[in-house]
Amino acid sequence: MQCTPSCGGALFTLCKVIRRSRVIASVIRNKMKTRKRIDRFIEDAVVRFAHWISTTEWRGKERDCVNRFATDFLLPAVKPEAAIKNYSQIRIECGVPQPACFVRPSCSKDLVIWRNPLDVAWDSNWVPVTIPWVVMEWKTRRKGHFDEMFDEHDIHWLTEFSLQNPEAFGYAVTVDFRRTSRLVHCAKVSRGTVRVKRSLARNRG
Repeated sequence: MQCTPSCGGALFTLCKVIRRSRVIASVIRNKMKTRKRIDRFIEDAVVRFAHWISTTEWRGKERDCVNRFATDFLLPAVKPEAAIKNYSQIRIECGVPQPACFVRPSCSKDLVIWRNPLDVAWDSNWVPVTIPWVVMEWKTRRKGHFDEMFDEHDIHWLTEFSLQNPEAFGYAVTVDFRRTSRLVHCAKVSRGTVRVKRSLARNRG
C-alpha cells in the first residue's frame, strides 16, 4: 500500500514520518557498518605488525615504525572492496585541524587516513577545516626514554579530537623495545573514550 495525499492528512503525515525514520535508520546502520569496517581494517593491520615485530630482530624509532606500518601493513590491504580503497587516503606526517582547546589551528600527525583520496585539511583560504577519518599517533619505548604505556599528550589530543569530531576517531600505538618481551600496545579513542585494544608480546628468553 502506498500513501498519497488522498489518503487523508493524518495518515499521509504518518506515512511520511515512517519513511523518514526508515531513511534515518538506514543511514545510521551504514555509518555503523563503515566505522566497523575501518576499525577492523586498522586493527588487523596493527595485529599483523605486532606479529611481524615478534618474529624479527628489526627495530626502529617512531618514524621508522610508522613508515614500516604504512608501507608493509596498510598499503597491501588497500583494495576497491576494502574499507580503504585508494593509497592516497593514507598520509604520513599530515596536517590536520587541531581541537579548539589548542592554540595553533593545525598540526602534523604521524599517520592520517582520509575519507577520500584528494582530501586535505585546507580550504581555499588555507584554513584547516576538513576533518580526517582517522588519526594515528605512534611512540616507541627505548631504555631511558618514555616509560608510560601511551604518551599523555597523544591521548589528550586524540580524546579532544574525537569529542569534537564524533564521526572521526584515533589510535595511539606504542612499540616497546625495552625488554626481552616485545610489546605493541594499541588504544582506540572514540567520542572521548579511550579503550585499549591490543597488548601483544614476544618472549625472547
